[in-house]
Amino acid sequence: MPIIKHCPNCGNVISDDDIEFCTECGYNLLGESVNNDSKGFFDNLAEKTNISVIIFSFVIFGVFLFAGSILWSSFLSNGSIDLITYLMLTVVFSVFFAGIFIGYFGCRDKSYVIPNFTMFLASIFAVVLSGIGLIFTFLMGIIATISSAFSSLSSNSAYQPTVPSYAPSVDLRGIFEIVLFILLIPVVAYFGVYLGYLLKQNI
Repeated sequence: MPIIKHCPNCGNVISDDDIEFCTECGYNLLGESVNNDSKGFFDNLAEKTNISVIIFSFVIFGVFLFAGSILWSSFLSNGSIDLITYLMLTVVFSVFFAGIFIGYFGCRDKSYVIPNFTMFLASIFAVVLSGIGLIFTFLMGIIATISSAFSSLSSNSAYQPTVPSYAPSVDLRGIFEIVLFILLIPVVAYFGVYLGYLLKQNI
């Protein structure tokens, strides 16, 4: 009579002594787990991230967004920083602390850092792009409505004044700050998640 064993990974009953892999989960019964390199990118994300932690991190993000706005607005009011720098510092401050939360509560070991960072960063850009898309849609609707109203008025008027055209000036400093801001977000998000993981390992 064969000795009944159980898979240490999923608990599946193993009745064949010669079998090397679990028929349910593929676990290597000789002592090593199956290589996870064959898993897809999204399968790896789903396995090593917790959606509840990601969602709650945005609560932390919102709390520090308010705290950061209060902190940095004092520098903005006395002229120490400009508006773009104020926005950059406030958002970066919030992303960093939200990343620490994810690293502390979402990373069991070092292999969890990159998937959680990726999910966090993707969530940030998804929220930002969705917000920009909604604002853009709303503004385009208003502009189209106003344009339609003015075009109907101008068609009834015989006199059409000429509007002088001005060549737009390019603010290189503003463009540089925006590019720097976009590049800082993933860097700060990664360091936040990694610092949260280190805090978990050492506290």
